[in-house]
Amino acid sequence: MEQGEIEVLLEVGQSYLINKEYENAIKKFTEALRINPHDAELYYYLGLALEGAEKYSDAVDAYEKTLKLDKTFSNAEIRLSEVQKKLEKSNEPQDPTE
Repeated sequence: MEQGEIEVLLEVGQSYLINKEYENAIKKFTEALRINPHDAELYYYLGLALEGAEKYSDAVDAYEKTLKLDKTFSNAEIRLSEVQKKLEKSNEPQDPTE
């Protein structure tokens, strides 16, 4: 039953993600992770939702957990790199002379 429940939560979360309803997607992926906290794919989708919601440091954590569980998850590596660049940009002091 748990696996079926996770699949439903994943599908609903993905639907929210496609419709840019990031907060709802985050809730569904988090709920699925409570059932199975060792699923790299769930962490990846949570990362996508967090990134969409512009919660970049939380997205970094989710992508890092994805890669900890599955070192070969190349999409997570790509997204992690992109989000880290966004974080670096947002933390750079703005130079008024530019």
